[in-house]
Amino acid sequence: MLERSVDSSARFSTRDLATFNRWLCVTRVRAALAVTGFVLVLDWLGIGAISVRPALGICGALLLLSAAGLTARRLHSSFAFLFAQTVADLGAITAGIGLSASGEPALLLRPMYMMVIVPTSLISAPIGLAAAAAATINHGLLLALERASGVAMLGSLEFLAPAFLFFLVAQQSFFYSDHLELKNRALADLAARLRESKKRLAEDGRLSADLAEAARQLSTTLDAPRVMAHVNRTACEQLCADWGATFLVDSHRGTFRLASATDPQLFANELGRIEFPLGSWPVIERLRRERVLALTGPEAARVPILFTGERLLSTVLLAPLDRDGNLVGFLAVGYSATLVAAREWAAHLLAGIAEHAAIVLENARLLEEIREANRLKSEFVGAVSHELRSPLNVILGYLEMALDEGLGPVTEGQRDALHRTRVQSLHLLEMITALLDLNRFEAGRLPLQLAPVAVGPLLAEVCDQVPDTWRRREVKLALDVADDVPVIHTDFGKLKTVVRNLVHNALKFTERGAVTVTAIPTPTGGVSIAVADTGRGIPPDAIGYIFDMFRQAPGGEGGGVGLGLHLVRRFVEALGGEVTVASELGVGTRFTIVLPGPLTSGGTETAGGVQAAAA
Repeated sequence: MLERSVDSSARFSTRDLATFNRWLCVTRVRAALAVTGFVLVLDWLGIGAISVRPALGICGALLLLSAAGLTARRLHSSFAFLFAQTVADLGAITAGIGLSASGEPALLLRPMYMMVIVPTSLISAPIGLAAAAAATINHGLLLALERASGVAMLGSLEFLAPAFLFFLVAQQSFFYSDHLELKNRALADLAARLRESKKRLAEDGRLSADLAEAARQLSTTLDAPRVMAHVNRTACEQLCADWGATFLVDSHRGTFRLASATDPQLFANELGRIEFPLGSWPVIERLRRERVLALTGPEAARVPILFTGERLLSTVLLAPLDRDGNLVGFLAVGYSATLVAAREWAAHLLAGIAEHAAIVLENARLLEEIREANRLKSEFVGAVSHELRSPLNVILGYLEMALDEGLGPVTEGQRDALHRTRVQSLHLLEMITALLDLNRFEAGRLPLQLAPVAVGPLLAEVCDQVPDTWRRREVKLALDVADDVPVIHTDFGKLKTVVRNLVHNALKFTERGAVTVTAIPTPTGGVSIAVADTGRGIPPDAIGYIFDMFRQAPGGEGGGVGLGLHLVRRFVEALGGEVTVASELGVGTRFTIVLPGPLTSGGTETAGGVQAAAA
């Protein structure tokens, strides 16, 4: 492919010249073979008076010249090799015409000079004009030798017409040469832009990788007390900075303060508690308008030494922390040396880190607000639950006295009303107790009290203490504990609450049949406790959320607020166990609790088999 160099002299580059010289050798082979065939055909047809042998000799010499040129690769990038080929071609054409033809046939062969004029004219105008002038001179010499004419020959049509065509073809080639030069300039510019784009993509890829790593590091914590130091440390590490600081801005008060810095000793004198006026550092106001601010020289030296620990900085980069378009803080990193080549990369990376840091700080603030709201919610629920339970216990006491006729005789109608009131009050007390348990558990005020627990007696106690309000005449409550169930190390009270909630839940949703509590040892030395019923069952789509807080299976009419199963799961997980459920609509439900092994691996103490049944 022919390419023009992009310099003002329009000369070929070394690579272009080598390509062009090889192309001349190849085209010479083709031209010599074509001329050979053309001469042989003319001779066979008896057309013209062309001497075959000289023509074939010249063509053979050109073939040898081309073969030698193709093998001499070291010469391909030389202009001398180009000139040598041009001289050889002009001489071969002149000798071939002079030895093989004369008269009109010789004139008709003059266009062969154009095979030299056109390619040289594509290189440059001077070379093309030189080739056209050389072809004209050779053409004149052929005419002079053939016709033995003098200077008068220069004014003849036989001389002027071919000479005119030589220069006309050269001029036309100049046009195509200029056009090729423009095209090649455009291609060269495009190649340069592509190289620049490739370089920029590589830099952007490196920047994206650095930014992704910074974002990953920033997202590793949302703990409000540590997030400022985390942001500052991440910015310094990713930007290889000598100094870094994170500042918070209070636009309403018109102040800013140091939230974190590279040097921890800066906070020894409680510098982080001091608020400075925004006007004391004028560059802060510029951060409202600029994505990154670069300070060098005197501006970098004017960074308050209170924040730098008296460190001398030559380059300081600052990036704003925005929240909803408002400046809430800014990041600053500094370098002892002046950044030149890497400043653009560092500025882009700092801007990206600042954007992610603003999100992290906002998330930390929201998380802190959620924690505070959750704490206030827990305190409110705990206080309200306590306040509700106290009068409710008084109400239940008076109901018991009334039902026992301690306040006087009651009629059957009054007894039924008092009984219904007592049942509903007990339901309310259970809900309040569940809320209190959950509140204590979440607040960490319900610690585990681990001790050896015999599972059989615990389950028997749960079944014996089932209130009459839970029971139904058509439902049988049965307990079946295997003889080899081991003693386990667990919290007696919490395990009892778990089993009690499951039994209550089973009795509540079973209208007839049985509720069976079983316990068997596990292969790993633990205990598996199951509560199975023959109730209505749980819809398959509800299995995934029945353990969630305040969620209940659809169609339930047993009341409650959806905390019983949630407490079961939370307590079982706290005890190191696992709870699962299997259910089929219209057949029943089975909850299974698996708790870890006994207190000692060699223990043989068991909670002997217990059989109990209640109608």
